[in-house]
Amino acid sequence: MHISFHAQQRIQQRGMTGSDIDLILTHGTETRDGYFLRDQDVKQAEAILRKQIEHIHRLAGKFIVVEGETVVTAYHPGMKKQKRILRN
Repeated sequence: MHISFHAQQRIQQRGMTGSDIDLILTHGTETRDGYFLRDQDVKQAEAILRKQIEHIHRLAGKFIVVEGETVVTAYHPGMKKQKRILRN
């Protein structure tokens, strides 16, 4: 999305960053004139992110073998195999 010069100035004056704008656009509620990040939106985003974090924790230690654009296999390597994988 293009940000006007005026908006750039106001964003800076209000202590906001580009990533703040991205978050509001992603998680905010669309209105007639723009996007508004409500407390409800924040709670919803927080719940989604919590689930993603839990999911990532469950995947810790898993390994997928990839050749080109194809996933060949997936497994949980033992300690020796993990060290060998990470050496490459």
